[in-house]
Amino acid sequence: MKNFKFLFILISLLFFSQCAKRGMPEGGPKDEDPPILINAIPEENSVNFKEKRIRLFFDEYIRLKDFRKQLVVSPPIEKSLYTISPQSGASKYIQIDINETLPKNTTYVFNFGQSVVDNNEGNILPYFKYVFSTGDYIDSLKISGNIKNAFKREPDNFITTLLYPVNKSYTDSIVYNDLPTYVGSTLDSTYFEISNLKKGKYLLIALNDFNKNYKFDPDTEEIGFIKDFIEVPSSGEINIKLFKEEVIFKSFKPFIETNNKISFGFKGNYKNVDIELLDSLPNNFKSTITKNKETDTLNYWFKNIKYDSLNFVVKNNNTKDFFTVKYKEKEKDSLILIPSENDILNLNDKFKLYSNSPIVKINNDFISLMNNDSISIPFDSKIDNNKLDVVFDFEILPNDNYILSLLPNAINDFLGSTNDTISYEFSTKSRSDYGTIKLKVQNEKSYPIIVQLADTEEKVLREKILYSISDPCVFTNLTPSKYFIRAIIDENKNKKWDTGSFLKKIEPEKTFHFNEELDVRANWILEEKLIIK
Repeated sequence: MKNFKFLFILISLLFFSQCAKRGMPEGGPKDEDPPILINAIPEENSVNFKEKRIRLFFDEYIRLKDFRKQLVVSPPIEKSLYTISPQSGASKYIQIDINETLPKNTTYVFNFGQSVVDNNEGNILPYFKYVFSTGDYIDSLKISGNIKNAFKREPDNFITTLLYPVNKSYTDSIVYNDLPTYVGSTLDSTYFEISNLKKGKYLLIALNDFNKNYKFDPDTEEIGFIKDFIEVPSSGEINIKLFKEEVIFKSFKPFIETNNKISFGFKGNYKNVDIELLDSLPNNFKSTITKNKETDTLNYWFKNIKYDSLNFVVKNNNTKDFFTVKYKEKEKDSLILIPSENDILNLNDKFKLYSNSPIVKINNDFISLMNNDSISIPFDSKIDNNKLDVVFDFEILPNDNYILSLLPNAINDFLGSTNDTISYEFSTKSRSDYGTIKLKVQNEKSYPIIVQLADTEEKVLREKILYSISDPCVFTNLTPSKYFIRAIIDENKNKKWDTGSFLKKIEPEKTFHFNEELDVRANWILEEKLIIK
């Protein structure tokens, strides 16, 4: 009997176990709702605020994601004078501790952007903000608009907007030295809004504020502005173009890089810069200056001099900087030539040799260019303006092979070195391997127009200048890829895009982007129209 009861119990357990497995629930629907603020102490939109602690309670556990990047406090409060917790981990509330007495009659906004998310699913509570006033009422006016880049196709995000009241203490230098009265941000879009404003007249600027100090650093940051002051309340949205100002030239302390080269680091526009040696020089002394291709460095090359120290003056317009360089033994430079192409030369390119030292002479008698039929190809050669590139100009034909041969003394550099015997082999593709873009640019008002062809990284690959509506705009022999078109209205006719200046209230030259990505395929012709309004 006992054995029978044991067997009955065992069978029952197995039966109910299987039933339990078949009927096991798989969970409810996924939570897609953002957190909800259920209480605030003090309550939202409090007036006559004098508290030192704020607590914001939610209906579920939340965490702060990237809040240091997302949080905007307006008007700004020094970061050391308030704390927010918890900064990591999950909690059902946000606590703000204020460690100073805030100015009276001011409306404050703690805008958390999109940093408040629920702990489980990461659902965002968008543009969450807490508002209070140290006065008798909440300021309720606002402005809004969009910020785009004046030159680049893709807009930047997390652009800061700053408002400064125009009063007796206002000067243009306020953007460099003082904190704004109100701030906002585009967060991860191009749209901005600054809320809870007082009525009045303001300067509005946009800033790519890399160091998050609410001040304009022209060396590293981009700025955008509205020429006229704005009146709050304001009707309509405001559009701002962001640009990088041209930095004033400054040279840094030079250093000896090799035995015959001293390097001068710099920032800004170097086009009118001259570097002069102040010491007494022998008659056979020679020098030349080149710009480093990869870095903001001017290289001063020299020879036929022995020294313990050298004294330089760097001149730029009306400024002069003086430097002394003491002798150090360094390695000597030897001529190195690198070909622009090791395999395929595109039909629109020119073959080049890149040098590590300035080139002073090319002797074509020691250079030969042959095709795959061993037929000599006539060519011209020249030293590029940078003094470091040798450019070979010849008729480049499709489906051809070339051998460029150099004997010693074909190329001589500034230091007296020459090349060894060397040859370079390269070939070309068929025309059917490339595509073409035919662009019809229409603009009724202003010429010339600079049309730039750029890749997906916005690197300019080619450009054409159109002087009238009848000028053709055709880009041939394009490697199959994706391209973008930018058009620049060259108002001062200097054949380049000119940026703006905040202090001079100069806006950058206007640019227009073709809306679509152009997908160029082999043996295809794309015909498109760009209407500039």
